[in-house]
Amino acid sequence: MNRATPWVIALLVSVLANGAMLGLTLHSVSGGPRFDRGHDHTPPAGLRGDGFSVRAFLGALPPEDRESAAGRLRDGRDEVIAHMRDVRDAQQAVEAALRREPFDAEAVRSAMQNLRAARGELEGEIERAIIDIIADLPPEERMRVLEQGMRGDQGRRGLPPHRRPGDGPMRDGPPREG
Repeated sequence: MNRATPWVIALLVSVLANGAMLGLTLHSVSGGPRFDRGHDHTPPAGLRGDGFSVRAFLGALPPEDRESAAGRLRDGRDEVIAHMRDVRDAQQAVEAALRREPFDAEAVRSAMQNLRAARGELEGEIERAIIDIIADLPPEERMRVLEQGMRGDQGRRGLPPHRRPGDGPMRDGPPREG
């Protein structure tokens, strides 16, 4: 073993540790996937991490309102895309601030604040469009279509086999039959 080997090993361990910390930080900042908490944990609709499904929302609207609602969403598409770019840019700024040497905690805090603001603007834009669509619906209809949207990615076929209540944590291997 030559004199550089321990330093190379120390450098590799340091790089791996920094990468793990960066990954954990970005996971929590970017709202990455949530880990299963077990089959007995069922958060309320809309807080499952699967979000609001615009497709399910539009599908639940009465047929006579669907086309105009889709048109309203298309009209605001450019603004939503611009907000999505802002969120992406803010995420990249957080990552750059986390990698910068020497580390500047205040720069990271500022970048994370900008990311929260960009996400808020994006969510606000989508919320304004949804509110505009549901404003003229009767209360019962409004609640029905919103509940469909809050079911998120469950779609029309229900939860995927590995996510049905009572199935427990996700597992490796092919999905169960039935």
